[in-house]
Formats: sequence, C-alpha cells, structure tokens
Amino acid sequence: MRSETEVRGEWLARLLSTAPADRPAAEAAVRRLYDAVGFAAPQHMLWFDSPCAASWPVTLLAAPYDFTRGQRLSSGLSRDDRTSMEKARATLRERLGIGEWDDVLAAIGAPRAMSLAYPPDPSRILSTPLNMARLEMVEDMASLWTVRGAGDPLNDAEDHFWGGNRGALGSELHCPTSGGVLGNSFYTEYAFSTMADDEHRLSDREVPVAVRAAWDVAQAAGLWWPFENAVVFTDRPAKLHVNERNLLHREDGPALVYRDGWRVYAWNGKAVPERWITQPESVPAKEFKGFDPTFAKFIATRTGQSPRSESAKKRAKPGSILEGLPTDPAARLDRLRTDAGGTLPFFDRYLAGERREVWSELIALGPTVREDPRAADAVAVAYETMQRVDANVRTVVQRLQAMNYTFTTDVGPRGAPTVQMGASRMDLDDLVRNAGSMPQMGGLLGKLAKVAEMLAGATKGRATSRHTPVTPHVPPGAGVRTEIAKFEKEFGPLPLSLRAFYEVVGEVNLVGHHPSLAPRDSRVAPDPLVVYAFDEGAVEYDEDDDDGETPSAITIAPDDLHKADTSGGDPYEMAIPDPRADGELLNERHNLFFVDYLRLCFSFGGFPGYDGSERVPPEIATLSAGLIDF
Repeated sequence: MRSETEVRGEWLARLLSTAPADRPAAEAAVRRLYDAVGFAAPQHMLWFDSPCAASWPVTLLAAPYDFTRGQRLSSGLSRDDRTSMEKARATLRERLGIGEWDDVLAAIGAPRAMSLAYPPDPSRILSTPLNMARLEMVEDMASLWTVRGAGDPLNDAEDHFWGGNRGALGSELHCPTSGGVLGNSFYTEYAFSTMADDEHRLSDREVPVAVRAAWDVAQAAGLWWPFENAVVFTDRPAKLHVNERNLLHREDGPALVYRDGWRVYAWNGKAVPERWITQPESVPAKEFKGFDPTFAKFIATRTGQSPRSESAKKRAKPGSILEGLPTDPAARLDRLRTDAGGTLPFFDRYLAGERREVWSELIALGPTVREDPRAADAVAVAYETMQRVDANVRTVVQRLQAMNYTFTTDVGPRGAPTVQMGASRMDLDDLVRNAGSMPQMGGLLGKLAKVAEMLAGATKGRATSRHTPVTPHVPPGAGVRTEIAKFEKEFGPLPLSLRAFYEVVGEVNLVGHHPSLAPRDSRVAPDPLVVYAFDEGAVEYDEDDDDGETPSAITIAPDDLHKADTSGGDPYEMAIPDPRADGELLNERHNLFFVDYLRLCFSFGGFPGYDGSERVPPEIATLSAGLIDF
C-alpha cells in the first residue's frame, strides 16, 4: 500500500502539470462518469486553450440558472465586457452550428455543477450521485469530507491556484468580470486534495466506476464545467512557476502562461498586477500597502533602498524639464522642441492620430520617461492632451447648461464624510464637541479630534454647503505651478498626466441633478466627472511610516455613490509619488489609467456611470457628440 505522502505528491504533480491535455482521454472519462451516475452522455465537448477563454462561455451558459449572475450580465457591464460577451456567443453558435442564442442554451441545457446554479437542483447535479458512490467506499462517512487546513502542500497549492476564494486564476486582474467563474469549476465540488484522500483510502480496494472516471478527467485536462448536454474543458498551462511551497510565484515574469497567450502574474500564490512584476521600481508604496511583506523587500532589492526610507521618498525626481516652462502653449511647445534637439517624435505621432498608441508607449517606459531625450517629448504630449481635455470640459459644461442641468454639490468638499444620526446629519466636528457628554465614546475623543483636524486641513478655503450651486469648471489658479513644483521637490513627482491636468484644466465638478441624466431616484449612479484641483491637503500619508510624512496617494474625486449622495466607498485616488507618464485611477471600477478614464468619461458626455447600463439617457449622445479626441 502506497503511503499518503506518496499519493498526495502524485496529485500535486498532476495539479502543477504543464503537459498538454489528453483531450480524447478526458472526453472518454467524462462519458464514463455521466453513464456511471445515470446521466445521458453529453453530446458537445467544448475545448478552450485557457481558463480565461472559457470563462465567458461558461458564464453565459450558466446565467439563466443563477439569478445573481444573470442580473450582472443584464446591467453594469462595460463596453469591453459586452464585446467579450458577444464574441463568446458567436464562438458557441459557430461550434454548435446553431444560429439563435436561445437554441444554443436549449442545446446545452442546465449546469450539472452545484456552483453554477442558484438555487441548485440536486437531481441535476453531477456530484450528488458521485458522492453517493463515494459513500459506498467507507464505513465512516465523515472521513470523506476531511478538511485539510493550511500547511498541507496539496491543499495549499490547489487553494491558491484555482480555489474559489483565494485562487490566482479567478482574479479579475487578469480575467476581468467573468473570472469569478474560474472558482466554480467541477474541482470546487471534487478537489484534487479530496481525490488524493480517496485514492489513498482505496489503495487496496475496488474503486467505484464514477470515482475512477472523475480521477481520469482530472488527470487528462485542466478546469472543466459540466452541463446536461455539454462539457466545457480547458487545457493545462504551457508554463508554470511556483515558489518553494508550490504556490504560484515568479519575480521576473508571469507565473502562468497558457497556450493561447493568457498570462497570470502571481506573488506567493496571490494574483498581482502585471506592472508589479515587470516594473516594480515604479510601484508606489500605496499600491502594495498591507500586501505580503516580502513584496516590499523585493521592491527594496530592485531599487536598492527601502520603499519607505527617507531616500526613497526623493529617489524619483520630478525632472528639470518642467522648470521654467512658459505658460503660453505655443511658446511652451517651442521650448520643449528646442530642449529635445528639434524633434518630438511622440508628440508628432500624437498629432497625427496615434493618440492611444503614444500614451501606451509612454506608460511602458516607466520612470525612464523622464530621462532625456524622451522627457520633453512626453511633457509635450501631456500638455497637448490636457488642452484637448480642457476644451471638452468647456463644451460639456455649456451643453449641460443648455439642458438646464443643475450643478450642485451633494458631497462634502473632497468627499468629506458625514455621519447619519436619526433624521439629521452630524459632522465630525459635532461629534468631537459632544464626545465629552458621551461616556461610551471613551478614548475615541482624541482620535475624532485628529480626524476632524485632518478634514479641516483638507477642506481649508474650500468649504461648500450641501446642495448649493457650484461652478462646474474652475481654471487653475496663478500659483498652482509653484505649489506643485514645491510639493514635487519635497515628496517626489506626480504622474505627468495629472500634473498637466492641474496646470491646464484646473478643477471639474459635474455633480448635479437633471430629470434624465441624474434623477434623484435613479437606480444607476451616473458618476459625473469630478477632478479636484491640486491641493496638498488632499494628500494621504503612509500610516506605516514612522514620521507620517511619506505621501501614498492623492484624492482625485469622491466615488460614484458619494457623488449620488449615498454612502459609498473609498474616494478615487492616484498613488504618489509616481514618476511615470500616467498613473492608475484607484478605487474606480474600470481600473483604468487616468487618461483612459478621462476618455471613458467623455465618451459618455461626462457621465461614465452609464457604461454598461441598459438604459443610457438620450442626452448622452448630445453631450459626447463631436468632442475632441485625445
């Protein structure tokens, strides 16, 4: 009889295998499994080269049987999501040779996986009769559901690979929107860890046909999802990298690469953004705050210094190219062209129409975008971009005014929080003043005072009462360039895009009300464009820094729910310091770079909350018509 360690080691090797799937063997095993549990064999075997490629087809096929999943597909999808969804439908129609989508759903039938249907019908679920077969194997039924805790090599590796809660495969970082279904494969119901336990338990006994067939599928293919009349399979990865604990991990590239090119970046079993691995020196501390401490050490190794050290705060210089530039656009461009030796190739390509390509290439340069000869070129592109944004802001504001849109502020300055108490609102100042008469507040008095002081600093000179008219566009003040230069000299650079926005556009606040665009009882948060003006009071400082003087992010706007006068989440922020051409807008659902976010905003006339909505007000087309491309 083989030892438990030997058996589980073999299953671990299968889990981490990069051998191509044995498709005929997997299909034959699935047919045996269906037959053994009394189900008709599926007619359609649908193979995909990676889990992400299979995710949209599985999501669409399961949606009619899961209310939550179906509801998400009917609203809240981005344009990219809808494109992916239609592509998946077309793929399924083509493979099945069926023209109408409803006929595709009828041909596939209901899911036979517990995790794909809610509420599930046990009579249709594959694992129900499979578990009955497993029950016949042992006298102690409880032993079939042994829970392997953290520390078991196979359990940990599987949990961090494709586990429903922690699996790196299911992260929306690498497979947006539909990636959640990757944690709902058949291995959720019969895991490799459990199969290993069963095989060891039956080492000297006859294995039920259904159980053996399930093992054979696992040995021949990657993730798979059963339906009444079809099975969706995925291939195994072509390349796989793990750490000493067999968790997905790689410091210099993707931890997983599939045969269709899909890649997953991971650090000690956790999915991470690609940039964290490919450009770690450009990742501000704000982004990995609270993450695995070994990643901070990795950053320190790559940069040669601690990310929170005094020298780290100043390692990314803002660049002398920005000093003393003329404010007049034509004179500024002449100066930049001279500084670049007479040529601005990125800028010229940008003017010629390669706007998205140019920004992608500038971002890909990372911190080196501030080095000669690229620096002047990148700055020229940033200023030109924001001049176009400024023109679009003015156009949209004029059009909104013509529509009798009422500009008001429904959020406190900088999105400052208020506390709901009964039918009235009490701000933090009130809480501090009254804390002395509230014994239950105890030691919170000092903390509340500190928070109130911070909020007061963040809103100094900007106090605005709720529901009062506001100016939707405030051009930059005369001293903004000096303020930014002083800030960057002390704390490090802002992304070129954000700095140019502050200097050219200033501040935008389209929060307000309109019967169609922004009704008070709307079920959609329209997320009107808001970008605060530069204000050092909006800077968030690193709580883990000993002196509390290391900036980690700057507030850009309230989140979509706060803009709609509803309790929401964290404000939209950008991590700083950041020496790149552009930075990601954090806490916003699209996970876009700032320039791309602005593009999305103007494609919806300044109201990007309607992206993916089934009901888009007709005014959106009027607001977005003819705006300048940037």
